[in-house]
Amino acid sequence: MAVYTKTSTFTKSYTHTRIDVLDNHFELFLRCSNMKDEDVDKMLLAVERQELDAVGIYLQEGNHRISEVEFSIDWEKHNEIVRLSGELVDTDIGGWKNGVAPEAYISVQRLVKIAKERRLKVKSWIRVSSYIREQPSEHKRVCENLGYNYGGSVPPWKYPPKETSLQISGLEEGEITTRVGQG
Repeated sequence: MAVYTKTSTFTKSYTHTRIDVLDNHFELFLRCSNMKDEDVDKMLLAVERQELDAVGIYLQEGNHRISEVEFSIDWEKHNEIVRLSGELVDTDIGGWKNGVAPEAYISVQRLVKIAKERRLKVKSWIRVSSYIREQPSEHKRVCENLGYNYGGSVPPWKYPPKETSLQISGLEEGEITTRVGQG
């Protein structure tokens, strides 16, 4: 009597370049703001060029912000980590999903849930890297290329916000900051 066994193996790589992991985080924010694919691509290219320090998504009622989540990068720390430890990072960390830390996707999911409940549009802002801001013509070029108004600003807060910041576990150069208007 013959016995047949079927075996299959599946391996999933959790090792990615640091810049790809950063891209995943930025992309989560951008997709939640319903940004067009070609605009997301431009933004991710700007991230790879280290032209952005942060991206934020926020909710607005009337002419005021009511809630916001920011993802920021410390590029000096990033470059130092890459210099000392190399380009690769292991994202096989508890709670991470598809290369994104729970600190990011949980905060974003909460904001999107509020947007759906209140029927609000998720909007976004960027903070251009300091080395770009030092050169007004470059600052203007980056803003215009990415579809943001050079010298523009986000609406003021309806109520003073409570702010909570979390360093991303396993991605030390990244930080998630949640702000919620308290009123």
